[in-house]
Amino acid sequence: MDDLIRKIEKSYGLTVIRHEKLRETPKSLVVFFETSIGRFIGKVSYLPKERHHFILNAEAYLRKKGILIPNIQRTKSSKRYIMWKDNLFVLHQWLSWRKVAYNSPVRLAQIGALLGQFHKSSLGFTSRHGELYNGAKKWTEEYKADLTSLEKWELRHRDKKQPKFSAIVEYLPYFRQAAQTAHEHLKSSAYFAKWKKAALKRHFLCHGDFNNGNLLTRNKQIAIIDWEDVRYDFPSKDISRVLSLAMRKHGSWNEQLFVYLLRSYLQENPLSAEQLHLLFVDLAFPHIFERFLRMKQYEQMDLAHIQQFCTREALKTAYMLDELKALA
Repeated sequence: MDDLIRKIEKSYGLTVIRHEKLRETPKSLVVFFETSIGRFIGKVSYLPKERHHFILNAEAYLRKKGILIPNIQRTKSSKRYIMWKDNLFVLHQWLSWRKVAYNSPVRLAQIGALLGQFHKSSLGFTSRHGELYNGAKKWTEEYKADLTSLEKWELRHRDKKQPKFSAIVEYLPYFRQAAQTAHEHLKSSAYFAKWKKAALKRHFLCHGDFNNGNLLTRNKQIAIIDWEDVRYDFPSKDISRVLSLAMRKHGSWNEQLFVYLLRSYLQENPLSAEQLHLLFVDLAFPHIFERFLRMKQYEQMDLAHIQQFCTREALKTAYMLDELKALA
């Protein structure tokens, strides 16, 4: 750390007064710095250089479009980053704002509006590395893989007598059928076939981790941080993340919360009937349930919480399938 601090001081023309390591994982190192010119968050992400440039350029594009993202502190030579141990190090503006809470319909409406503004503003962004981070290319294989994953999990666990497994297996036929239905809609979607082939400037950017820990608020402003997972993809990916966290907060499926979220989103980023159909296809597919099984999240849950999770996911899926049927 001492050699990093010396390099920061030399490159940025400042003095580090205090620092605190906030997070260190195989993916990144995040450090808070109090310096002679202000407070910053320094981040080293162990990613390919092409990925770093994609992230930095996406952030810059969105800032110009009015999306509130903490600024990057440039070096004395006006560079956006320095190199440390063959990795890019970026110094971000530090915001002492509070995290957004997903705790009410009004708050979900605010989040929906912000998400709609961000997605709409992202159209037109291009990157010479863009094809590396084009989520549309993965949908077909992802649907097939997730459906196969559900089937294999059921085969491995359906004869086990433990209450946890029995509770999950009870729901699996429903989720398999929902997955098959959504997959059929995807395969028959003319819009999906057209969207996959469209120029990337016509694809939305998705944040990839639009959780309340990455949204900071003050005086009705909301800043979006931590863009490591940004990519080209469809709005359903970020909407699904928000909805999943809101359901976890409330402990159950809540139609009113989703209506507030989607209505506010569409006011900022109106979607065509074809786009809405694809949105509900992806929200109806049990991606969250498949991940719950694949990541063995049930191992950290008691039986009551497993049943609660399965029930709310099933109710959410049923709602999305009804909306999908109405749009078909």
